[in-house]
Parts: sequence; C-alpha cells; structure tokens
Amino acid sequence: MRAGQRCTGFSQHAGRATVGFADRTTATADVVIGADGIHSVLQGFVVAQAKPVFSGVVAYRGLVPRLDEYPAGAMRMWVGQSKHFLVFPVRAGQLLNYVGFVPSDTSVRESWSAPGDPAALAAHFTGWDPVIGAVIAAISGPGGSGFQWGMYDRAPLPRWTSGRLTLLGDAAHPMLPHLGQGVNQALEDAVALATLLGASASSAGVPRALAAYERLRRDRTARVQLGSRRQGAGWDSSGSQLTDRRWIYEYDAWAEAIALT
Repeated sequence: MRAGQRCTGFSQHAGRATVGFADRTTATADVVIGADGIHSVLQGFVVAQAKPVFSGVVAYRGLVPRLDEYPAGAMRMWVGQSKHFLVFPVRAGQLLNYVGFVPSDTSVRESWSAPGDPAALAAHFTGWDPVIGAVIAAISGPGGSGFQWGMYDRAPLPRWTSGRLTLLGDAAHPMLPHLGQGVNQALEDAVALATLLGASASSAGVPRALAAYERLRRDRTARVQLGSRRQGAGWDSSGSQLTDRRWIYEYDAWAEAIALT
C-alpha cells in the first residue's frame, strides 16, 4: 500500500482484514484504521453511510501579513448577530490568521482550497471594527490569501468498529471548529488506539482492543461534536458566552486507555 491510493472496498474473514483500491490492488492486515476523513469510504463498512450535514455557515479564512494596527501577540474575536470574526497571530507573529464566519442559505462545498471573495467578506462585516476592515483589505495585497470553506459535520455515529475495522478522526466524528478540537480529538483517538493495540498480546486480541477503543472514545467525541454545534450557535446570537472547557483540556487520553488494559 502507498500514498495516493483510493480505497473502494473492504472485507474481513479468518482473522484478517483486506482493503481494496481503485487500481484493483489490495492490502491485507490484522487491523484496518479508517482515517479517511469526513467523506470516509470505510465508514460505510461500519454503519450505514450518511452525507455530511451543512451547518448553514461558511468560513472565509486565510493569512495576511502582520498589520501595524493589530496588537502584537493578541487573539481577538468580534461577535455579532449571525456572524463572528476571529484573528490570531501565527509564524512568530509575522502573519495573521483570520476566519470570518457568515451565514449561508445555500450549501457551499466543503473544501480547504476553494478561493474566497474578499469583497463578499467585506460586505458581511461593513460597519464593524475598522481593524476587521484592515485585515480584509490585506487579503488582496502582497502575501495575503483567502479561501472559502463550507462547514459540515455529522451527528455522532452509533458505532465506530466492526471486527478488525475501526474509524479515527473525521471519519468517526467530524465536527465544527468552534471548540478548536478537530485535530486534537483525532490525536486523542490515535493515542488511545495505539495504547490499546499495543497492550494486545496477539492478533486474536485486536477486535477486543478496537471495541475498548470505541467505548473509551465515542461518548467523549460525541460531547465535543455537539458542544461545537452549540458553541457556534452561541457565538452568533445575542446570548453568546464563554463556557468552561476544562473537561476538554484536562483529559489524559493515554491514562484513560492504560486504565482499560
């Protein structure tokens, strides 16, 4: 198996799991981990496949060079009815990452590379803080970039695992970005899964390890998924407020997995 192959099928029998690819090659192993994203093919071999759910929100995002009028080292978020705008420094403060969240009545393609229109973004934030206007104006200047991202997630899945196949990251729990946990939850998955598989004495123990992984991770990631939906709705309403996130940040995936071995 090599990078760039497209998964098209899966089967398992006699203690082995086999993945099929578009080029008609196959790969067989003791365990298969479906880490193939929100449009996961392997998810369909665990549960009935469902399309991702459009949130009704589009994010305009990108990078601009550091601006003199933006306070060094600061993260700022402006919140208003039905939309919000987030800016924070990256690359040791030399660049600013911006994200403008705006409503959309029609679904927009889920993509990290679809170009965004700075003029459309500016129209959404007319009359807001002039700092937002300066950031948006810099998108079209030297070193600026702008993309448009339709935001999708799914309702929590009823299960992640089937025999020697399990799901990880967005294949299992795609979530909106409002708690900043998409990558973090995938990393927690990986730590827990590696710990439980590493404690398995033989190939025969793989299905049991995968079932333990699902029990450990599924409820937590479901809470994060639904919390991300609620947080986004909160930012974009007059009742927006910060919530206590210690239950997210103080969690130790390794310790929780060790406790199950």
